[in-house]
Amino acid sequence: MVSDFWISISYRISHYGSIIFWGVAFNFTTNLLKRDLNEVLLKYRLKDYSTFCKIKNSIESKLEGGEFDKLKKEVEKLKKIVQEGKMSLYYTQLLKQLLFLVESIIEKTVNDDYKKALEKLIEAMKITVPDFSLSNYTSFVYSSMEIRILMNIALIIEKKESPEKCIKMFLFCLESLEQDNIEERVRIYYNLSYSFHLLSDYNKELYYADLGIKTCVKNRTLNGLGLLYFRKGIAEYHLKKENYIDSLLKAIHLFEILGHEKLKQMAIENCRKFYNIELTSFIAKPR
Repeated sequence: MVSDFWISISYRISHYGSIIFWGVAFNFTTNLLKRDLNEVLLKYRLKDYSTFCKIKNSIESKLEGGEFDKLKKEVEKLKKIVQEGKMSLYYTQLLKQLLFLVESIIEKTVNDDYKKALEKLIEAMKITVPDFSLSNYTSFVYSSMEIRILMNIALIIEKKESPEKCIKMFLFCLESLEQDNIEERVRIYYNLSYSFHLLSDYNKELYYADLGIKTCVKNRTLNGLGLLYFRKGIAEYHLKKENYIDSLLKAIHLFEILGHEKLKQMAIENCRKFYNIELTSFIAKPR
């Protein structure tokens, strides 16, 4: 991590973003000083913070459950709140970035328009990093929201260019994360696992799936755990490990517990279609 850097009066609150007060700059010589400032400023704008978290959590639940078709309603809610202009500059910027991020996901997953999806993500990034481009992305220190945007850019790069370039971006994101940002760390581990799957590197697919699972267990979170067990099971299948069914069934049971019926059915269908694995026969048996 960079120990001495210039940043336009920014600080981080909880999981997201750098707060920008334009026109002045401070020199933060250590991460400790930055964290101390976070603690002081976190006390302010708590109402805006609460509102933002409610919006974010509603969107996250749909993303986690693979309910991409329901995101359009969230877009309308976000637009309305932004247009009302009742929140502070910081949270207005965060909401705009979140809006572009969700619109990008819709373009990619629902409309299959990767070009427009990428444009939305770059537009989102430039709200707080005006000089950002795909050629200079390693030149900046990113907030959690900005890392989330960069991760989604990497997913498009994976599809339109190469998994190798995508992996490079994900590893950069991983190095840029603060240690306590568990939510994004788990997402990166999952995406790295899948990217190595695309390269048929099943040992690394398993490695990053296991890292993600251990992170979830250590921090007592179920977010992303089902998807990680699915990746683990597929990697174990390719590596001819006997316990791959157990990992896949854990994924299915986690989807059931979290009410992610769509993900559950997709996992069962993908196992059947691509690997000739019939999970329903195992699910039906008492364990």
